[in-house]
Amino acid sequence: MKRLKKLDNLLARLRERIFTPLSINVPLVYAPGSAANRPAMVASDRAGWTAVSRDLIWGEPDGYYWFGGKVTLPPEAEGKRIVVRVEAAFGSVMGRSDPQCLVRVNGAIRQGVDGNHREFLLTAEGKGAEAFDILIEAGTIEDRRQLGFACALYTHYLEVDDLYYDLRAPLDVARLLAEDDPRRHFIMNHVEKALDLVDLRPGDEARFLRSVAAARLAAQPIYGTPDFEAKPTITVTGHTHIDVAWLWRVRETRQKMARSMATALALMQDFPDYRFMYNQCVLLDYLSEDYPELFQRIEAEVKTGRFEIEGALWLEPDVNIAGGEALVRHILYGVEYHEKTFGIRPRMVWLPDTFGYSASLPQLMEKSGLDSFVTHKLSWNDTNRMPDETLFWQGIDGTKVPAYFLTTQPYDSKSIGTTYCPDLKPSHVMGTWRRHGQQELNTELFLVYGHGDGGGGPTREMLQNIRRMERGIPGCPKVEHAPMRPFFERLIERMKANPENYPVWVGELYAEFHRGTLTSVAKNKRNNRLAEIALREIEMLAVLAQRQAGHDYPSRQIRALWDIVMLNQFHDILPGSSIGAVYDDSDRDYAEFFETAARLTAELFDALRTGEGLSVLNTLPRTRSGLAFTTQDINSASRQVIHRADGAAEFAIPVCNAAPLGFSSIQASPEQSPAPVVTLSSLENPNLVVRFNETGGITSIFDRLADRELLPSGAIANQLQIFRDMPVQFDAWDIDADFEDQPYELGAPVDCRIVEQGPLRSALRFEWAYENSRIVQIVSLEADARQVEFDTYIDWHEHNTLLKAAFPLALNSATVEAEIQFGHVSRASHRNTSWDRARFECSMQRWVSMQEPGFGAALLNDSKYGYDAKGNMLRLTLLRSPTYPWEQADQGQHRFRYALMLHGGDLVAVHEAAEEFNNPLRIVSGHFAAALPFAVEGEGVAVEAVKRAESDDSLIVRLWETGARQRTIALRLHSAIETIEAVDLLERNPQPLQISPDGDVALTLKPFEIVTLKLTGTGKS
Repeated sequence: MKRLKKLDNLLARLRERIFTPLSINVPLVYAPGSAANRPAMVASDRAGWTAVSRDLIWGEPDGYYWFGGKVTLPPEAEGKRIVVRVEAAFGSVMGRSDPQCLVRVNGAIRQGVDGNHREFLLTAEGKGAEAFDILIEAGTIEDRRQLGFACALYTHYLEVDDLYYDLRAPLDVARLLAEDDPRRHFIMNHVEKALDLVDLRPGDEARFLRSVAAARLAAQPIYGTPDFEAKPTITVTGHTHIDVAWLWRVRETRQKMARSMATALALMQDFPDYRFMYNQCVLLDYLSEDYPELFQRIEAEVKTGRFEIEGALWLEPDVNIAGGEALVRHILYGVEYHEKTFGIRPRMVWLPDTFGYSASLPQLMEKSGLDSFVTHKLSWNDTNRMPDETLFWQGIDGTKVPAYFLTTQPYDSKSIGTTYCPDLKPSHVMGTWRRHGQQELNTELFLVYGHGDGGGGPTREMLQNIRRMERGIPGCPKVEHAPMRPFFERLIERMKANPENYPVWVGELYAEFHRGTLTSVAKNKRNNRLAEIALREIEMLAVLAQRQAGHDYPSRQIRALWDIVMLNQFHDILPGSSIGAVYDDSDRDYAEFFETAARLTAELFDALRTGEGLSVLNTLPRTRSGLAFTTQDINSASRQVIHRADGAAEFAIPVCNAAPLGFSSIQASPEQSPAPVVTLSSLENPNLVVRFNETGGITSIFDRLADRELLPSGAIANQLQIFRDMPVQFDAWDIDADFEDQPYELGAPVDCRIVEQGPLRSALRFEWAYENSRIVQIVSLEADARQVEFDTYIDWHEHNTLLKAAFPLALNSATVEAEIQFGHVSRASHRNTSWDRARFECSMQRWVSMQEPGFGAALLNDSKYGYDAKGNMLRLTLLRSPTYPWEQADQGQHRFRYALMLHGGDLVAVHEAAEEFNNPLRIVSGHFAAALPFAVEGEGVAVEAVKRAESDDSLIVRLWETGARQRTIALRLHSAIETIEAVDLLERNPQPLQISPDGDVALTLKPFEIVTLKLTGTGKS
């Protein structure tokens, strides 16, 4: 140990000689500004800018500043490599580094500068009296003032740089080898011999550089000696993970992208062997708008192969909360962007940082031509270590795709946690092999390196370390600095050649961590759900308007709306784990979305309207009867005023046999069901009897059809349960397993009254006061329904508090089924194993159900994504109120609905009820004759999307099987349809389908299978 300290000390002194100060500071002036006025600031003559002094105080949250100066090289810079070191109060906190800078030299972008990249090249060969103009854009995020800002000139001695890493990298390997490992002593002997040759005396530069050259020769045996055992190979690729928003706003991320890419490009000039990968289309797209100069340089480096484009998604989204069609669009638009922009066909789903992975993804990948899935996030599990890192991942439909989990961690790490943004040293390479649990199967592994989260990327130090490990250091795995894609092509080829050698993981990749992200910042999740529904409707209406009225399909407007939705599905926006300013921006985005969507919908209605009157819009693929709603008063004898929990009112009328996927005239039911009976303690119709106690809880739900009580004796349903919610760490992200340790009482309602008494439905209104908050529910029962609806308004002013709605059920079931995208999964409601215990909070889309054969109950929702199930207790997670990173998260008004549906064990019926709950029949002013040119005949198949094709005027219809069994349906086509083809999710690889003489196409769908059809024809439907 004493010897190591001696060598470390000498190396530290050698490192100080890599950069030698010229004792020249660049005189600077500065001015506050913004990214928006960049052209003016770049062109400015800087007259009126403030001189920078040592005691300058600057910087604030969301700040943007410009520093400029001119410098002339002194005679002693002649022939030397000259760099500028930025002196600032750099800080690095949770992915942020303040300040973050982008440097221009003589008008051209040179590099990014931050706490990990402090020097930039001024000239590779100085010339006396040569003048340079420097301009620096500096962004600050933190609430932390900066003191001073300076730029100092240094001579950069590459020979010293090379010697330092020639010795540092192997010494870092040696310190990790066992004390009795002869390689340890071999390395240390040669490092010591080389350092003993270095003459560190000041005053004679030539003498010092001669000693450095001699020391480099003395170090060469380290790299020329064969290792003593077969070595694994680690392929390494540079990368930077950039959170599109998190502890900073999207507009700041646009600057982070520029700084990070400028740095990557600058390093490629000094390190021709450098290989860098980037993946998020949205940030590349922003870069092309903000910094076309940088974008053009990236395009050039893509052609050289040094800048690699991979990752098929538009950005790195949350994949538990985002809807199925949204995930399709992330792939569709991501692949399209890369192909059109770079001529590159990405093949990978790269999601290193997302909080768990839906079991629908394998099918989405296979049907998009994507061949590999990569993450590391499951290494953050708080309970169980994933048993394998190289495997086949099997989705709910049976599709298997190769999956790879990164294993990079420091060699001496005691945790299972790994990283996708290491400050790469030999320890990380050695740790990648040590952490890998399938060493008998794989001797070739992969890692990405570079500072991330807040961007920045690799550094010179990382690249220098890689060069040494590539040359070979005894005791260290072999390193290959190479693009990522060839590694995965080799891996996939091995896996497909010998699939029996690789394990299969069936179902979701559940992250045992960050469970609170299913609930935090509820307003964003509600906006996401409503936006997804709105887009589905707009695309269908646009198809109708194009075919029926010759209205131009609004492709540009629809794509702009999708861009808003996809941006806000980023894995720190939609999960609720960003700062408040991010949600200010998100609120603005969604306001623009809904304003545009409403205007576009009105335009499409106008194009389709053929006369006066009232019609009903049914966006689902089956004939429906039930209540249709409007906010406008209508003149109908059968109407009823419907009361909402927030005090608003709507109008409802009964509708019979509303035609699927379009408009129909309003037809009253020939037989009116008897009005549901309501008292202050009960709701009752021919199907259900619901009884309440004095606290507003439900004491009985009797199903008359099944002749059975749903609740256990003495139990209370729809019990609003409140808990202390103070996770040990990651406040907005986590719900800890002990959240039930401190429950709080809600108490009796402050008001209970009857607000509706038929004929269409009856309802009770309950109001509770809790601390500083107000909770209102309208509990309603329709005349012929088998479900109870809970319309909820909450004015929430609590912090670190969790609210759930609990439903104990008299059901003997060890599992629950929960909807995910394009299907559902089964999860244990017991706690037999550590894996079961870890799933104490789970994700869903629109429903979760518990049942026995022939009888069950489901919770439907219109904007909630988290639930838990334990024994016979099913609970919907309604609200959280974390305080970090946004102390005002979830404060204020919330509106949402959920329902308890009783059913006969048929999950297709549950799916359809959840669809109808989220897509109610809507009354529209006017008469409409529009109809789509197809109809679905058969049960258990959903229509996910109806849209125009991306490449032409053909019609795209996306279907999927909802009941987990194979079924055959018929697609009845209008005579205007001439051809029909099955295509993939990218709308490619057409497979013609046979149309019968009657205009039918028989389709057989496997369990949960997604089928995309392309219909082509001329004329109106």
